[in-house]
Amino acid sequence: MSAGAGPGELRFRLLGPLEVQRDGTPVRLHGLHQRATLAYLLLHPNRATATSELIAALWRGPAPASARKMVQNAVWQLRTRLLEPPRDGGRDRGAVLWSRPPGYLLQVHPGALDLHRFHTLAAEGRARMREGAVATASLRWREALALWRGPMLADLVETGVRWPELEAAETARLDVLEKYFDAELALGRHDSVLPELRAVTRAEPRREPFTGQLMLALHRGGRHSEALDVYTAIRTELAEELGLEPGRRLHELHQAILTGDPSLDLTPPRGALRIAAAPAAAPVAAPAAAPAAAPEPARIRREISALLLAVSFPGDPDDPDDLDGADDPDNTGDPDALERIDAETTALDTVIGEAASRFGGSVVSRIGSCWLVLFGAGRTRGDEPLRAVSTALAVRQRLRRLPPRRRLRAAVDTGEAVVRHRPPEAGTTPAVTSAVLDRAQALLPLVPPDEVWVGPATRDRTEAAVDYQRARIPSAAWTVRALRPAAPAGTTTPLPERARALRTLTALLDGAPPGPRAVLVVGAPGLGKSTLLAAFEHRVAARAPAARPLLARIVPATVDDSQLFTVATPLCAACGIGPADPPGSARQKLWALVERAAADPEEATRLFTRLLVAIGHLPDHERTATAEEVTAAWLTLLERLAAERPVLVLVDDLHHADDTVLRLVDRAATRPDGPLVVATARPGVFRRRPAWATPREPAAPVPHTLTLEPLSDTSVAEQIRSLLPPGPPGAGPTRELTEAVTALAGGNPLVAAAFVHRALHRPPADPAVPRTALIPGPVRRVLDAELDALPADLAQAVRDAAVIGEDIGAGPLAVLSGRPAPEAAHTLADLARRGILTPAGAAPDGTPRYRFRRPLLREAAYTGLPRGARAARHAALAGGPGEAPPPVPPALLRLHSVQERRAR
Repeated sequence: MSAGAGPGELRFRLLGPLEVQRDGTPVRLHGLHQRATLAYLLLHPNRATATSELIAALWRGPAPASARKMVQNAVWQLRTRLLEPPRDGGRDRGAVLWSRPPGYLLQVHPGALDLHRFHTLAAEGRARMREGAVATASLRWREALALWRGPMLADLVETGVRWPELEAAETARLDVLEKYFDAELALGRHDSVLPELRAVTRAEPRREPFTGQLMLALHRGGRHSEALDVYTAIRTELAEELGLEPGRRLHELHQAILTGDPSLDLTPPRGALRIAAAPAAAPVAAPAAAPAAAPEPARIRREISALLLAVSFPGDPDDPDDLDGADDPDNTGDPDALERIDAETTALDTVIGEAASRFGGSVVSRIGSCWLVLFGAGRTRGDEPLRAVSTALAVRQRLRRLPPRRRLRAAVDTGEAVVRHRPPEAGTTPAVTSAVLDRAQALLPLVPPDEVWVGPATRDRTEAAVDYQRARIPSAAWTVRALRPAAPAGTTTPLPERARALRTLTALLDGAPPGPRAVLVVGAPGLGKSTLLAAFEHRVAARAPAARPLLARIVPATVDDSQLFTVATPLCAACGIGPADPPGSARQKLWALVERAAADPEEATRLFTRLLVAIGHLPDHERTATAEEVTAAWLTLLERLAAERPVLVLVDDLHHADDTVLRLVDRAATRPDGPLVVATARPGVFRRRPAWATPREPAAPVPHTLTLEPLSDTSVAEQIRSLLPPGPPGAGPTRELTEAVTALAGGNPLVAAAFVHRALHRPPADPAVPRTALIPGPVRRVLDAELDALPADLAQAVRDAAVIGEDIGAGPLAVLSGRPAPEAAHTLADLARRGILTPAGAAPDGTPRYRFRRPLLREAAYTGLPRGARAARHAALAGGPGEAPPPVPPALLRLHSVQERRAR
């Protein structure tokens, strides 16, 4: 065979959807097995590939009995159409498929494969770089990257192919891309690669070399604060998601930018061409321009929760229960007391910091033994009040375990705030202006030791997940009693559009189809995940006893002992323990169950000791198991019981789960005889378990995923009518309300329900209601969480686009963001790809124009900016005061009109 692919020969393109060309014309391949067989052989050219290896590659699970015959048919079809050996001196087409024990060998010219060409160009680039020819190396790497037309074998990946060779090729592409950026930065082309660097860091946020290159490009372009913002964002994400700090090199780069290290300035590389500019004529002296004002820190209106924690120590005069400390308020009797308390308080910094980080909060200050933790100031997730309460309970639980005795008092309040993100050189903590902080501070002195109190707004937003009782003093405060599994709002009957998902869950419970025993119900906030789970639970509980599985609903994150009742109820049911059983009988029944189910006597003893805590028949002095250990024991017992009877485990909000619960889902996905675990989660759960979305191995077992999409307008209208009081369906106000809410909901049932509740129960008394109050609180929290899930630069671009209004182009966005127009155009295209914007034609000069796909998101982004920030942006667009704000979405005005008429 000739050394390279010549004219008229076959060409194979793997770097993108599989494509075969003959004489430059695509050749159509029929059938998945034919395409997959050819692709796998092309990944291993010029070597014999066993038939068993091909079968394992084509079928992720157990292969059908006819698998070998199907492979043989695919090979025969490939030979007939493309890869038949030359006969009677015929011309070699460049690729031949031979039968070679133990399977097949695809003989192909290396030059006919784009993958081989990619590796060749990458190696040439490395060689030129070692020689100091930076520009030539950059060109070779750019040519190599241009061969990629998308994800490798994208058409096969869509069908479930997960070959390790694809991940290796993608890693090689990212390595080349990293070297290309290094070369371009060395050549001083930081401005030209900036848009692509931004896109890559968004796609690969945890590949730190890309983050460092983006920081360096911004720094060299004079955008030092933006470079520091990039570091702050990656540091926050790593801390929240993985509990890690950025690597040493990134940290050192951050410090160098902060100190203005001159080593970061551009130095032309060895061998680079230097061009001296021609001397310019001396300009006529002109008055010195005033220095440009520093960009104003970003200010955003949003809802936050503030948690104040006060810890008292033995001998602390502030502890009302410690009379000894009151006699010696200055600790004069113990000269070492202050130093001891300082050391203990410093140790508590770690305890409180870990708890806050676990639930997404930020410890912003400490004065003495009082800590302030904020939730929602940096990023909104939509459930900040519950996160704040959970943090307080988790800290209290930790303090109860640690000697010496410490007493905790905690206060939580929730409300609107203006958050000002300071320049990174001034610190990473945002400045917050809100009455929330004052209310929490006023509440804290009233809280007795070992109690957690909340204000009315916090209680309103968390009462579905927290048991409360009125505080012991006449006030609007509430005392936290316990957490409980969050109950879905409204009815447990899902809309007909969710019936298919409900049937799928029922079929999986009954064992059809066989496979992983873990199911993820994934969707954005408000799409009805919890309602679907409750409907499934209700359907299972209604079965006859003989057909009913052992049903256990567990909390995703164990915070304190108050949650153990969620273990006690199903555990007692499994053991047959009734309310009238004396302690001795309850112990016997529990032991009988664990002894039968445990893997060995040692495990039986451990499970028995820990689960006694849950059923309440263990004296306090004998309790050694923590709430986390009790929960882990319960999950182990459920897995053991699944060998003898059906077991169903339900978990709501898996994205909040402890690692213990996530590992249960991992095991359920790998064991066909284990319990069925059905969990709801937001898409962010895949950041904690990336393998659930993209398995590393072709046959790696992963949970089934049911993705809930937005409802159709018909289903939303049906939901709205079910929430309205009885009346003629065609009546004017009812019809107008239904149409307006349907237009605003965007297929989200939570949004629809919130608007209907506002219309029915909170009609505005004043027709001149502020624009910022037109969107109900639950809806705004969902939309704010959606915005904050975006990278920081894109979230800011969305807010800037909201100020621009209906006709959004790169020019106005460049004015507001201070970025070059090409970079602004790239940002708008990115937002369109994410479904936030949608194309809206072109300007007279041919540049694309966009509009918001959902007007309600635009309104939330616009009114999320403080009034002064909106006015400043309008003035920048108009070149002075007088720019009119964008119009309120018509459906929102129409709904407001309906509310006014109902109020009258």
